[in-house]
Amino acid sequence: MMAGPPSSQVSMPQKKPQKPLCLKRRHPVVAADSKYLRGRVEIKKPGEETGAHVTEGKEEVIIVLEGTATVYYGKARLRVREGYSLFIAENVLHNVRNEGRGPLRYVYVRSRAKDEERHHHHPV
Repeated sequence: MMAGPPSSQVSMPQKKPQKPLCLKRRHPVVAADSKYLRGRVEIKKPGEETGAHVTEGKEEVIIVLEGTATVYYGKARLRVREGYSLFIAENVLHNVRNEGRGPLRYVYVRSRAKDEERHHHHPV
């Protein structure tokens, strides 16, 4: 069996680096930005919620930046504080609600579904 050249000598095709994407306020990460991820910053006033939904075939991570999120995850009720995150498995009914007195600001990032088109134009 022949070994290839040492890794220091392997040349990888050079792609022009993509401009960094800064998530400000509610700027979404969409298909034009990423092959595999979608997401954005969400801001919820006290009493506001996302509404119960299932991210069919997609995994999701919520990272709380400010406030405390009350997350209804299946039959569980979880509180996710500032600086903490929560992984949401695919096909799990969930809802993010602000039950606090101040604003709730969090980032959610979800995977693209296996059958989701790269240039799918529906909301994140």
